[in-house]
Order: sequence, then C-alpha cells, then structure tokens
Amino acid sequence: MIARRRNGKQASCEPCRKDKVRCDHRSPVCTRCQRRRIPGRCFYHPAPLTRTPAGRENARPSSDVTPSKEGDRRSRASRVDSSGIATVTTSRSASRDGSFRSPRVDRSLPAGYLGPTSFVAALAEDREMMSVSTNPVSEGQDNSELASLPSYWVQKTTEVLDCLQDLPTIQQLVQEYYDVSQAAAIPAPLILNSLDQLSIDIQLPQISAMSVLRNTAQPLAITNDLEGNAFHGLFTGPQLRLEIIGVICAIAGQASCFALAPDRFRGPTGAALRAQFPKRMMEINGLVTTICRMITPTNDLTIWTLHESVVLSSLVHSHSSSVTWHRMGELSTSIFELGLHRDLGDPPIFLQESRRRSFAAAYQLDKNIATFLGRPPRISRRHSDCKLPLDLDEGCLVADRSHLQLALSSLNDNGWSQSAHVYKRSSWIRVRFLISTFREEILELSLNDSSREIANQLRDISRRCQITWESLPDYLHFSTNCWMQGLPVSVCLMLTLAYLTYLYNDFLIERLLVRHDPQNCNRLLDVSARILSTVLTLARHRDNTGDIWRDFISIILLYGFPSASVLIKSLQEHARNGKAIPYTGSRAALIRDLSVFTSHLETIAQSDHVHKELTHRTSQVFLKILDEVLEPEMATTPPHPEFGDLPEISLDGYEIADDMMPFTATDLGVVFDQWIF
Repeated sequence: MIARRRNGKQASCEPCRKDKVRCDHRSPVCTRCQRRRIPGRCFYHPAPLTRTPAGRENARPSSDVTPSKEGDRRSRASRVDSSGIATVTTSRSASRDGSFRSPRVDRSLPAGYLGPTSFVAALAEDREMMSVSTNPVSEGQDNSELASLPSYWVQKTTEVLDCLQDLPTIQQLVQEYYDVSQAAAIPAPLILNSLDQLSIDIQLPQISAMSVLRNTAQPLAITNDLEGNAFHGLFTGPQLRLEIIGVICAIAGQASCFALAPDRFRGPTGAALRAQFPKRMMEINGLVTTICRMITPTNDLTIWTLHESVVLSSLVHSHSSSVTWHRMGELSTSIFELGLHRDLGDPPIFLQESRRRSFAAAYQLDKNIATFLGRPPRISRRHSDCKLPLDLDEGCLVADRSHLQLALSSLNDNGWSQSAHVYKRSSWIRVRFLISTFREEILELSLNDSSREIANQLRDISRRCQITWESLPDYLHFSTNCWMQGLPVSVCLMLTLAYLTYLYNDFLIERLLVRHDPQNCNRLLDVSARILSTVLTLARHRDNTGDIWRDFISIILLYGFPSASVLIKSLQEHARNGKAIPYTGSRAALIRDLSVFTSHLETIAQSDHVHKELTHRTSQVFLKILDEVLEPEMATTPPHPEFGDLPEISLDGYEIADDMMPFTATDLGVVFDQWIF
C-alpha cells in the first residue's frame, strides 16, 4: 500500500506539512514510513529501474534498493537442525541499518606500508612507517566512519554465514588436510583453534551479518604481548570476522579436491556434491575478499585468505587460468601493502614467524606460476628483506614463552633444527623458498639476448644453486628409496617436489645455454632424463596412494611435459638424420621411460576432464614419434594428417612452429610454451 495522494493531491512529508510549504521531497511515501513518522527517510521509488543509482559516481552499488524478497526469506533465526548442522542467519533489520546502507565511504582506508621513498619518509625521521591498521582500536570507536555498505552487501554477508551450515563437513576437511599435508603455509594451531571456536560461535543467537560486518570493519588489534594460543580470539567468538570464514572455506575446498573426508560425500549424489563443493568454497572466499576490500584495512587474515584462494583456484581452474593469475596479483599487492616483504617492527614471535611463512610460501608460488606462464614474477627478492622462517615446529608458536625459547635455542646458526629426521612444514617452506630465489635470477636472465656474459652468469647461478642444495640437512634430500623407508606419503611427496624444483632450475639454465651453443645439448638431455625419471618414480607409487592423484597431475604438467618433450624431440631429430643422440645414459632406458610417460598421459586423458583434450592429443603425438624412433624407415613416411608432428622447438628462441595447431583448442595450451623456455 503506497500513499500516492491525499485529498486528490500528492502526499507531503511531515516537515513540509508543518511548514505549510510545497513538498519537493521523495514521493510517494509508503504507509509503513508514514506510520513510523519518518516519511523523509522513505526510499521507495515508483520505477527503480529508471533511476540513476545515487552511488554511481563512487563506483559502488546503490543503497536505494529495497532488500529483495529472497533476502527476506534468507533472514531467519540461528538454529541447529537434527543432523547437527548449524544454521547462522541474520535479522531483516540488519539490511536497513543506516550505518551500512549508504554506499559513500566517510573515511578512506589506511594506505598500508610506506617505504623509505614515500611522501612521509622525511616526517618519519628516516624510519619506514607501518599502517595504523595494526594498531589497537580505541574502545567504543564508531566504525561507521570507516566504511559503509549498501543492503546488497549485507545480504551477501548472510550468504557467507549460511555456508556455516556445512561446518561439520568443513571442519572434517580442514582437520584431515592438516593431518596429511606437509605443504600448508598457515600454522595448523592458528587455524584449528579458530575452527574449534567457530563450532561454538554458530550456535550463538547474536551472530548476525551486521555484527560480523561491524567486527570486520574494525582494524585487527594486535598487541606486543599477545600469545599465539589467544590469537584466534581476535577474529572468532564475539569478534567473529569474515576473513577467517574465507580462509577455512578455501582450505576445505582444497581438501575436497584431494578426496579427503570421503564419508561426507557418499551416496548417489556424492560425486556431484564433491565436484561442486570446491567451486562453492571458492565463491564464498571471493565474496569475503570483495567485502573486506571495501570495509577493512589489509591485515594478516587478508593474506591468509588470498593465499589459500590462489591455491584453490589452481586446483579448480589450473595454473593457466586467468582467475589464478589475477588472484596471485591480489596476493602480491596485499603483501606489499601490509609490508610483509620487510622485517619491520616488533610483533609477537608467533606472528612474526607466521608472516615469514606467508611471504616465503607466496614467493615460491609466484615463481611457479610465472615460470609456468612465461610471465614476469610479481614478488621481487631484490625489493624484499623478509628473513627465512625459522625451522620450528608449529606447536611452539602457541606454546608458552619458556617452551618457545627452548625451541629457539635448539636451532643452528642458519635457522635449521638440529633434531635429525624431524620433518616440519617450516622445513619445506624454507627449502622451496631458497630454490625459488635462483629461479627469479633465471627468469630475469631469460629476457636477455644470448651472449658469453649471460652464459657465464647462468653457469654461476647453477653453481650457487647446487651449493645451496648440498648445504641442506641430509634428511631433506630426495632418494629413490624414500618411498620404501616407511616415511609418510606427504613427506615422500615433498622430498620429490623439492628435488624436482631444484632440477628444474638446471633444466631452465641448460635450455638458455643451448641458445648460446646449440651443439652443446648433452647436459640438457641429461637433466631432462633425471626429471623424467623422478616423475616416473612418483608415478610408480601413485597407485598405492590415491590421495596424491591431483599432485601427480600437477607434476606431470609442471615438470613432465617440458623434460619429456625435449627428450622425445631429440630422439626424433637424430632418428631422421641417422646420428647418435648426445645422451650419456641408456637410449633404450630413455625410450622405455618415454613410453611409460605416454601411458600416464593416456590415463589422465581418460580420468581428468580439465586436461583431457591436452593429454589425449599429446599422447597421440608422442606415440607417433616413438613409432618413428623404433622403426627408422617411418622417418621417410609423410606424417599422418590427423596428428601432424610435434611442434618444432627452436633452440635459438621461444617461437613455436605452425604445426602447434593440434593443441590450440586446449585450455592448457600455454603449457607448451614452457617446453621451449
């Protein structure tokens, strides 16, 4: 019921009727606002689709949109159903709260880290400044000045909270992920403590979209005396923030990709639910990121959210996806904004170590994606002085000060633990970071034209990388027997990955050196064969460890394709010209390895829909070349038009020949760029 007219005339607002003047205010006015005597605040519009949103100039959604009926239906009380799944919702009044209805931002968010060349450097007495976002907030501060959100975003926050209906599933996935993963970047106690508290929070009636938004809009208040076991209290319980929900959803999405928590996805619809679950988790993570970017300064939880988002995106969309690339950009930008690339200030030890781990993990992830796509890395070591994280067990970070000091005293001068054969997540972060620093140097030199000076620099990088690798503790070195020594599968996997990352540095260096001296390719073939053999070592144990199937596919893409393509192309060329291949190993063993590798491509083509087209076409090309190598007389036979030949790989540059066309229809065609990198 809308009061359009009164006594044949258009209704006037209360102030205009009192002043007996013509009313030019908003009209018509709904009867509810008239009954509440607030006609001047009524935002009813007779034709909302014809009106220019008030916040268009600020590039924000309009606040003058009445919450939809769907949003009203989603507004309900918090409850726990008979299955034990908690439902967290919000009241309808939240979307009408004035503090979040206006799209106008009353005060801009803090600028973040400001370095020695910034505009305030002179005023800071030559000391770098950190953002006020890390400073405590005064009690009772009104956060309406920090940011304002239209009702649309309140509804979206409700959707985020609704995902906690699946908290039992999320909790099991995250728990199992930390039980089996050696690659997690966020210390386990900081996440698991938060997860335990969330299981209590969702039953609290005061948890609503509005309260969570208010908490999130506040800067994260971290004091110097904060203990690691109390850190989760800053963003759970009465202080529940959106960021932690985005973090745990992203980790749960990753765990579901690795087929963890199988009892949660049983039944006739289980397979479909598992396929959709990581996509839903990624959507929740994206909503959290968008909302937090508008209302709160960048903080440590922001980095966690973005890092897990990049990892999840690489699993759902692959490393070549534009989504993954852009999310990596957001992560690197936020790292610089928070100042994690610098060792500044005097934060609590647990937080300092967590930040170092976050930076190191993001750094090596950036180098992997940059290499895979052949693009410049986003995070530069030469502009960073963040130290390596210490080789500490994660439990030390939430222990009391005496235990932490005891653990620190057990480290050697280089920060390595002196407890032999104790595998820790921090160890792998340190190893992969150290190797990635050389990758950055290689990527930089790859842009230069071939010359004697560049060749000498590449050889120096190779020498220093080898010295660093050999200086690592012995128990972190890969051996083919590690799979038979009773080590956990996750440890064997990380030993293999670290070794492949080290070998791949040499592979890239030798590829660049061949540009300088095309005839000297024997070292390139040798390191390619070692990479291929290591990949196949992992493949031989994959059947007994089904939970590493996704890891195996990633290893095939990142390391198997480039090395196998160099080897098989070299075999083809020398079969055609009748010369012996310049390879120091067994030619027969090499052909057997390539045949086994091709069979794995065929298996992936049959079981993985994301890479089906790419692996199928590649396996067919590999099979044809192997036939030609084994039967030399086929070298004179014109290639079959269906498959053509393997792309000509120029040893002098990065061009791909025209017969690359069989692969252009695939989503991961960029993988072939890595062959010639």
